Amino acid sequence: GDEMHSDFEKLKEREDGECLRNVKSIQYLEASNYKKVLRFIESAPFHVVIMGHSCGRSDRTLLHTIFEHSNCVSIKLCYYRKEDGTDNYLEMVQNISRNFVRMERMRDMVVPKPQCEPLVRGII
Repeated sequence: GDEMHSDFEKLKEREDGECLRNVKSIQYLEASNYKKVLRFIESAPFHVVIMGHSCGRSDRTLLHTIFEHSNCVSIKLCYYRKEDGTDNYLEMVQNISRNFVRMERMRDMVVPKPQCEPLVRGII
């Protein structure tokens, strides 16, 4: 799912199509869900709330499209707070930052931790 990675170009240049078979962007075309997401983000300004997703590299292409879109107003994280009091907010922000080309936009979009909330077990 990481078409922004430098190794992706090497995969595209291989004559063997098998290496691209499970690339998400190609698999997106098997259904209409990706087009529905694009229509949604084009339709009006929107806020993103992330719950229970690491925002890691496997969805980098899709997340980049959503996060860098001009209609994206904010990205709010619902992070996990562990029993020892630590949490994964910073880890999520680090993962989210990998989805941006324009880091100043990332700083503008991500809601600061004091305005975010931890997930509460048993709700979802």
